[in-house]
Amino acid sequence: MMTARGRWMMLPAMIGLLLGVLQRAPELSLLSLSVLLWLAAEWTLFCWRVRVELPRLQIERTVNGLSEPTGRLWAGRTAMIVVKITRSASEGGGLTTPDSKSARLGARALASASGYFGPSSILSPVVLIHDVVPENIEVLSRSHADQRLSGNQFELRFRTAAVTLEYQVRVRGAGAVTLPGVRLRLQDAQGFFLAERFISLPQTFRVLPAFTVAGDVQPLLKRANSLPQHGIHRLQRSGLGSELLELREYVAGDPPKAIAWKASARRGKLMTRQYESEVPVRVQLFVDGSMGTRLGGFGCRLLDQMTFVAASVARAAISVGDPVGAMLFDERETRRLPLLMGERGFYRLLDALADFSINSAVPPPPLSPRMISAAMSLAGERYPELLDNRVNQVPFTLLPLLPRSRRRFREHFLLAGVLAEVFQLSVAQQVRLVHQSSYMAEHIQRFLDQSGVALMEPVAEEDQQIAHEVRMNLLSDSLVKVVSHARDNEVFVVLANLLGHASDIQQLLPAVKMALGRHHRVAFVCPSPTFRRPTTFSTFHKSNSIDDLMSAAEQIQMREQVAKLHRELRRLGATVTCSGEQEAIHLVLSEMELARSGRIVAGGPRR
Repeated sequence: MMTARGRWMMLPAMIGLLLGVLQRAPELSLLSLSVLLWLAAEWTLFCWRVRVELPRLQIERTVNGLSEPTGRLWAGRTAMIVVKITRSASEGGGLTTPDSKSARLGARALASASGYFGPSSILSPVVLIHDVVPENIEVLSRSHADQRLSGNQFELRFRTAAVTLEYQVRVRGAGAVTLPGVRLRLQDAQGFFLAERFISLPQTFRVLPAFTVAGDVQPLLKRANSLPQHGIHRLQRSGLGSELLELREYVAGDPPKAIAWKASARRGKLMTRQYESEVPVRVQLFVDGSMGTRLGGFGCRLLDQMTFVAASVARAAISVGDPVGAMLFDERETRRLPLLMGERGFYRLLDALADFSINSAVPPPPLSPRMISAAMSLAGERYPELLDNRVNQVPFTLLPLLPRSRRRFREHFLLAGVLAEVFQLSVAQQVRLVHQSSYMAEHIQRFLDQSGVALMEPVAEEDQQIAHEVRMNLLSDSLVKVVSHARDNEVFVVLANLLGHASDIQQLLPAVKMALGRHHRVAFVCPSPTFRRPTTFSTFHKSNSIDDLMSAAEQIQMREQVAKLHRELRRLGATVTCSGEQEAIHLVLSEMELARSGRIVAGGPRR
């Protein structure tokens, strides 16, 4: 298509040619005709570049040195991406042929770099290549010779036959990232003509949750684990541990290394050391994945904090041989993972947490300008050819009259055309998209979900109280079910969003009493929206600015909710922390150590 600069160049030339013919001015006519012929030559050359040179473009991408189309990434960790752009040697090869070699190599393209480059052997003179990045990926740095950084773009000022771009990215949160493809923006040297194309190169990566190593978690007593039968207590039971239980008289068949020679000499008869049996501390994780925990940007969600704590606790427990199980629940269903041990079990748990972190289908929210803006931005990035006036033309209408309303109607019509093409809707359904807001909102939400956009505020369910009651019932039933099948010496870690409903957890209290009555440890980890624990110092405002006053008010409100939650749960004997960081991890590890030692509190008597 011709840009505004090209139109402003062509219009005076046409006017000059017309005036030259009418006024019989050969100089003006010749000059205007020369400009028009120059524009026609530039247009012909530009069309040749788009139709001939573009299909020969070959893209190859490696992530951390690997070029597989699928794989795994880690939340919170960096990845090095290398994108190589060359020209296919074969005349018929290119991105337009799905079965060609260059298309298969192009399917390995990854993300988040864009660049101008002008070699005649690739695409000349100006090409902007933007590797589309989902919201869950953050670009950290780029490196290339002779480049100019401009936001999320690269500009290369030299001519070369191949371009290699290296840059670092960081994945914000657990779940999955889909890299849809590469967007091309072709332009001539003078900026008269412009063409935008999107090369669909979908690639999906599973993102495992981040975790941290919580120091030295090796128990002082336990060296090897043995699983006792159901109902057999850990304490005061003989076995092959390292803690001395008692001395008894020697019985034929006792191993000689168990004889206590000094005690035998004092008593005048052989005595045998009897040791306590060492059994693992079983950890059961309850992870809340309700809609309230999935709101916000990736890396800032409450679910990201809970998966971080769950993965860190699982890493600490499995490293010393303790089995870890999980119960993943939301408003609709629950999923139970059996007790897992070893490295294979740890990665199986991480895979389950990553799949659980993917935003599931949500009810269609009411249509809002924010949703339309996000959908138009994605459509312009991933389907620029569908927004072209020659393909998706908006009909002329007298109504609406106001400019703002006319702009909104134009966006609705263009977006309806894009959604109809993406989801293969009929003409009647496309017209329904334009005139029915609820139908448009449903398809926009589907489009945003498939594009990997984080849930927005309008996506939250309208009746939060009903959703909270359903979630508490599921959590209570899950806790009762696990406790009914549990053995001794288990630690239940509940990672749930309870701060907003601290005074409305009555359905959960009977299940907590049941778990504590059977001598289990129960720990609650409630993530904080501010990623920090509300303390007395955090409630003080540093200045009188609006941001500091709002932050202090939020901390005061959160501190009151934490106090209510502590009163409800700690009077039963459960431990509570309201942070998704190191404090929560160390609290759970201390509960595991108490369950391992058989004490009620640190340094206290045995139960």
